[in-house]
Amino acid sequence: MRTRPTTRLASTKESMADAPKSFVQGDLRAAAMKLHTREQAPKEGEAEAPKRRPKRDPTVLDYAQFLLDSKVAYAEFERIVNTQECLKDFRNTGLERVAALEKDLATLAADFDDDVAGLEAGKFGPEYAKKLADLDADMSASDNAAESEALGRFMCHFYNHYFAHTAGGRMIGNKMAKLLLDGKKLAFYEWDGDEKAMGAKVTPTLILTLLLTLTLIPDSNPNPNPIQVRENIDAMALDAWSDAQRDACIDETANTFKYSGSLLRYLSGDYGEDEA
Repeated sequence: MRTRPTTRLASTKESMADAPKSFVQGDLRAAAMKLHTREQAPKEGEAEAPKRRPKRDPTVLDYAQFLLDSKVAYAEFERIVNTQECLKDFRNTGLERVAALEKDLATLAADFDDDVAGLEAGKFGPEYAKKLADLDADMSASDNAAESEALGRFMCHFYNHYFAHTAGGRMIGNKMAKLLLDGKKLAFYEWDGDEKAMGAKVTPTLILTLLLTLTLIPDSNPNPNPIQVRENIDAMALDAWSDAQRDACIDETANTFKYSGSLLRYLSGDYGEDEA
């Protein structure tokens, strides 16, 4: 068993003296909080406030574009998990989203706007899929994918993206249902069985779960148990991974914000056509 290290973004001396070492609450949280603005996190935020883009209320087609591009990203996640042997523990967890998204897109086309059927993937979903494919290629090119830095980076994306959806994604789904779909909830925001049980199934090697929300989910919200998840993340990240893998995971935080966040731009009518 590896000695638990102090990584580059360790907690302060005071906090480390008062509490056991935690990769999630220490290093990962510190990395994420620095990417918030002062307005979002007055004490810890360091990022500059983004330029305000013109916003408008989304249409059904905007929502469908978001769902379609999300499907492109999730399909790449699922492909990689199903082909990389070091990720075999994360297959068929119940968190997979491609089948649900295919169902939802068919529903939108049939019941709300038949133009949905003619939509093609836009800018942001394929960009995210390309990023993930590059990480997959790096894992495959390494001597041992399980010990590669690319694995740490991929896991940052995988768990951050999937579990953020079980939290903040629900709020988006509820808002869109009320605004556009006469209250109809989509399969994208539903999971078979007990989500806490699904969380327990995948947590033995979890890396990130609540990084985008950065708060514990209230007990009334039936998502994976954040305390159990944190303990399992710490056991794996601090006892099994190398310093290089932990640092790679931390370093990828900004990219998880960038690529996951870009998909949401469709909901304000921003398709990125003005960008290179």
